[in-house]
Amino acid sequence: MRAVFLFLSAISLFAFLAAALCQLSGGPLCAPLDEAAPYLGSAAIHLGIFSLAMYALWKKGLKASLASIGFPGSLKDGVFYGVMTLGAIFLVLFIFGMFALAFNFNDQHKVTEKISTLPPLILLLAVLGAPLTEELFFRGVLSVRYGVLPSSILFGLMHLAYGSVVEVVGAFLIGLVLAMSMRFTKSVTPCIIAHMAYNAIAITIITFYS
Repeated sequence: MRAVFLFLSAISLFAFLAAALCQLSGGPLCAPLDEAAPYLGSAAIHLGIFSLAMYALWKKGLKASLASIGFPGSLKDGVFYGVMTLGAIFLVLFIFGMFALAFNFNDQHKVTEKISTLPPLILLLAVLGAPLTEELFFRGVLSVRYGVLPSSILFGLMHLAYGSVVEVVGAFLIGLVLAMSMRFTKSVTPCIIAHMAYNAIAITIITFYS
């Protein structure tokens, strides 16, 4: 089964590169992909992340593999610690925002501009799909095996596409909180819940104000 996930990750990489090249260069061969490229690229990224996570986690079956990172675990505990983790995220981002304002640096408008151009299906994926795949990989695999800091740095760098320094640093800080939650609870479920809630709130606010 691990070979299947490795194959899927390779296919995902190929699909992402094809979508990215078509968006950058265009051409007659890319015409059929013009409208589908954003969907293909986003789906490829998250299928690839999920496949790599499952490749790393796979044991004797899906249930055993996910149980190794505490998923789903107790729903009551997942929701409780998910809410606590979400509160910690907002507290850390508030403090970071105060520092950004103090130094008169804020390029968050780049994120707003980017998100306001995304189709609804991509935004739905960002709320329901991305938190699941990203938490399995960054917290379930990377933070457990390589530590809180390396996994958080990579999580921050994953947000470079927004072109915002504030977004990258903010994602790094969020990654730190989520990784520490994973380390404390021994379960990825609170991380998924907090991540979904955060994305839903952030996208709702950005969409409303834009």
